[in-house]
Amino acid sequence: MTNNPFIEKIIDAGLSVFEHENNSDFGSGTMHITIIGGVRRVEFYPTTGTVYANAEKGKFPAFKQKKAGINVAIRLAKSGA
Repeated sequence: MTNNPFIEKIIDAGLSVFEHENNSDFGSGTMHITIIGGVRRVEFYPTTGTVYANAEKGKFPAFKQKKAGINVAIRLAKSGA
């Protein structure tokens, strides 16, 4: 199991997650997380708390909010709104 509390919280919510590692010279660890398995695919950036989801034509508008947090990301992935 991982020691990342964000990933553990997503898995506990019944969703799946892709962890994108840093591949630059400016930092280490997880740069962003893709949450899947819900109604909508959501990108979460742990360092800034930003939540982003692409628009889905006829279903959902695009969503982007800085400093939103992991709970907003999970809610958006599960409900789509």
